[in-house]
Amino acid sequence: MDGLVKEVIPLLQYLIPGFLAAWIFYSLTAFKRPDTFGQIVQALIFTFLIQSLVVGVEMVLLWMGEWFFSVGVWNAKVETLWSAFIAVVMGFVSCNVANSDKLHGLLRRMKVTTQNSFPCEWYSAFSSKRGFVVLHLTSGKRLFGWPGEWPSEPSRGQFVVESPCWIDTDGNPLPTRAEAVVIDASKVQFVEFIKKTG
Repeated sequence: MDGLVKEVIPLLQYLIPGFLAAWIFYSLTAFKRPDTFGQIVQALIFTFLIQSLVVGVEMVLLWMGEWFFSVGVWNAKVETLWSAFIAVVMGFVSCNVANSDKLHGLLRRMKVTTQNSFPCEWYSAFSSKRGFVVLHLTSGKRLFGWPGEWPSEPSRGQFVVESPCWIDTDGNPLPTRAEAVVIDASKVQFVEFIKKTG
């Protein structure tokens, strides 16, 4: 049993930075966590990238120590610290790339893909078309306002509509006293994005 533990602990220490980066990514984006196998695959991909960068950092630092100045000895503790640092940075950078659509935007301009980086078209519409909306409810009512928050998926979650105003059947606004209204996504039939003027 002790032999198994001695073999498993170094393997876990090697894989933990990849799991840390994947945890940061899924905690800070609207992407749904994949099943267990998918999470392991994601963590292994992150681990491969992190360990490749650690090897690069080690080579650069050893070269600097040989030709310029040394800041210390490269050992297992230093390698672990660099792995953790790179995992955190990689997790935040991957969140930024996924949440900003910059990489996919560049690839769309290069005609490599037509996809965006968002988890679904619903989320993409709300992220890219920031402005006032009209929620058409299944009851026939319409609510105008600013979507302060919106669900990641059309089937579950809530809208937080700020500066809300109900619209009557003739299209006239019916002001409310509310600062915000929370509407369950299952009650929304479709969403109208209002054109920006000027």
